[in-house]
Amino acid sequence: MGLFDTLRCEQPLPNGCTEREFQTKSLACAMNDYCLSAAGRLLHPSGQDTGFHGVLRFYTRSATGTWHEYEAKFTDGALQHLVPVANAAYSPEGMILPPPPAQP
Repeated sequence: MGLFDTLRCEQPLPNGCTEREFQTKSLACAMNDYCLSAAGRLLHPSGQDTGFHGVLRFYTRSATGTWHEYEAKFTDGALQHLVPVANAAYSPEGMILPPPPAQP
């Protein structure tokens, strides 16, 4: 088990998930608290805009046990799209599983 960062998401999530606190390993993995603002910017724990460019993947397991995982694509610091990750699976042992192989 490694370190991660926490992401507070102020953006509405595409599949109606109401969770607001997620984990991510797409950033510094230094136990920092980031924010994906309602304006579509990724904010550093200091409150400054990170100018993040790339794909940010974040996830959580809700109180009901449902696994929620998302990808947010940023270009020059601006959120371009936010989508649920297809085929994300969560095992009872707490390990993230890869998507199942494609069926012929």
